Amino acid sequence: MRRLGLLLALSACAPEGGTASSDVDLETMSTTEVASTNPPVQTVTGATDETNSGSSDPVTSSTGPDTSSTTSTIDSSSSDAESSTSHGPPVCGNGIVEGDEACDDGNDDDTDGCTKTCLVPGCGNGVLEPGEACDDGNKSDLDACLNSCQEASCGDGVVWDEMEECDDANAVDTDACLTSCKAAKCGDGYLWATKEVCDDGFNDGEYNGCSPGCKALSPTRCGDGKVQDQYEHCDGSSGLMGVGCTPGCLYDFSSVPQMSCTMTCSWAGPAGCDQADADVFCKLRTGNKQAKATSFKPGPPSDKGGFPCSDSKVVLDPDLRQKLGILTEFGVNKEVYYQETKIASTHGVAQVLQAAFLVCSP
Repeated sequence: MRRLGLLLALSACAPEGGTASSDVDLETMSTTEVASTNPPVQTVTGATDETNSGSSDPVTSSTGPDTSSTTSTIDSSSSDAESSTSHGPPVCGNGIVEGDEACDDGNDDDTDGCTKTCLVPGCGNGVLEPGEACDDGNKSDLDACLNSCQEASCGDGVVWDEMEECDDANAVDTDACLTSCKAAKCGDGYLWATKEVCDDGFNDGEYNGCSPGCKALSPTRCGDGKVQDQYEHCDGSSGLMGVGCTPGCLYDFSSVPQMSCTMTCSWAGPAGCDQADADVFCKLRTGNKQAKATSFKPGPPSDKGGFPCSDSKVVLDPDLRQKLGILTEFGVNKEVYYQETKIASTHGVAQVLQAAFLVCSP
């Protein structure tokens, strides 16, 4: 009965007009044999994994997702991304700390916790920040910017290779390093306390108060009471009322109260009392070649002494002027005259520069 039922089912499934039922002895075939001769039945009832492994049936291929292919594609993409992140060159600004980056916040803001160069804020990161005078991003103290992010300068205690011979960070000119950051040496005009007996600022073998090598005083020198015309203006006394004599045997004009500078009596620049005349007055009063007048004011003369008209062609009656010569030591490259008294009486009411209204620098 079971075989008869199977035969009836197969007969019903066969296509119309087919001859499979009449040509094959279905009664003598096993169930397996029947199934193998009827592929449509195989598709309907299913098959084992071994049967499907080689199937090219388009229906079978399309109904199941290709899981192995999809997984392979995802893994490959992930691997590539990981490879790029791990082995590519660091990129500052991508939000990922890589390589030698100290930080990476992915922006160009230098004022937050991470600079646009991927360094933390602070001196030495190459970014000028509040409180810093400079930041060159290196660790050298020998250039124009110190490791403290302050500009190199004489007196900071650090030797700047290009500009300084030494830097002892003190204001002493009698040790091995001058306040100008030049190494002390014979002939610099400063007495190196532990090495020199004297230093006249020349060390040229000529008279200036000190023998060559700064180890002994010259036989004739400033302080011996004799004026050496080539090197000294005075020695102990200037010989002029109202003018002193410096320890270096030069004129001391610091007490001279006035300078005549009107018309052709101008000491420099155009006629009349102006900035150029005031600058000369400052050089003479301070003894500094670099001195400039930062403030001055002309006014009427007094009968005290002072610098009279510097024009030798001007006729004065009486002419009380004394010619001192060209004082290059003061930075004045023309004849300097001095008059001990009666400037107003000999020069009339023409205005002069008044020391009381003169401000010099340095």
